[in-house]
Amino acid sequence: MTMISLTTGIILGAISWAVVPLVSNEIEPFDSGLGFLIGQFVMTAGAVYFSLQKGSKTVLLYLLGIYIGINGYAYAVGTPGTRLWAGLLLVTSIALCVIPAISAGAGKIAGIFRRRRKNNIE
Repeated sequence: MTMISLTTGIILGAISWAVVPLVSNEIEPFDSGLGFLIGQFVMTAGAVYFSLQKGSKTVLLYLLGIYIGINGYAYAVGTPGTRLWAGLLLVTSIALCVIPAISAGAGKIAGIFRRRRKNNIE
């Protein structure tokens, strides 16, 4: 399952950038409000799924996959300007992982309460 979460993170991280030019005239999520929101939703959905269904290690690998996917896609498909700023992108792309990470934490907490409630009912 760990390879699935890492691979899923890489794919969804790349999709979060690939969707931007489809919904706007921009290339980067930071420049497109709608593209940013769609990308965050896609990555957050995966984070919540893995946090509710799997362990913490799986969620961390998923978040690492997101980071790799974001940066890999931006470098491979981005403009020459994007490649020029690759070092800065490695740092700023961490910001794109914040909402999915917070959502994963919330999902993990919700999963704990759900299991406790289920155990108390039985």
